[in-house]
Amino acid sequence: MNPSVDEAVRDAPQLVGLFVATMPDCLLYHSWSRSATEWAADEVAGYFGDLIRANREGLRALSAWSADMQVTIESRDALVVLKELTPSFAMGCVFDRNAPLGLVRLHMKRLVDRVTAALPDVAPAERSRGEKIVEFLERYAPDPHAVLLRVSLRTGLALDRLRDASSLSAPEVESVERVACQLLGLAKLAV
Repeated sequence: MNPSVDEAVRDAPQLVGLFVATMPDCLLYHSWSRSATEWAADEVAGYFGDLIRANREGLRALSAWSADMQVTIESRDALVVLKELTPSFAMGCVFDRNAPLGLVRLHMKRLVDRVTAALPDVAPAERSRGEKIVEFLERYAPDPHAVLLRVSLRTGLALDRLRDASSLSAPEVESVERVACQLLGLAKLAV
């Protein structure tokens, strides 16, 4: 990424891995690990991005959302800390489970500052609500290969219209969202 990030990683001996994901699509932008691991970095980054998005929506539902939130997950083998860096990027760090939490927070502050400074200045692409709903379905539906066909059958919209969801009218988007909620068993979509 850049020398100051490499230096920050070197200064955190308890850090096992670092993942930077693009937001809101949760794609891997950068990863680093201290030693050879069996992690699929792109999958890890995707899940970390999903966790940050879910945490943000959960806090909004509680009216407790803050732009400066951090998620800490403690497991038997690792201490994972997730942080939204900018509207376009999020970072997940995996620390050794025996690392003191205060030291982890200090390392996170340094890593956040240095990684954020090394990131490109980009704004997330603005997508229509229809596109976001279709992407959400394709990501979370239990049968993503057939979900658009199911939505098409239930809404009466042609598959081609759903594949180009940016051109859907407001009533069509409402119809697709209603069906998506039914298919996923949700009261409301977090898009």
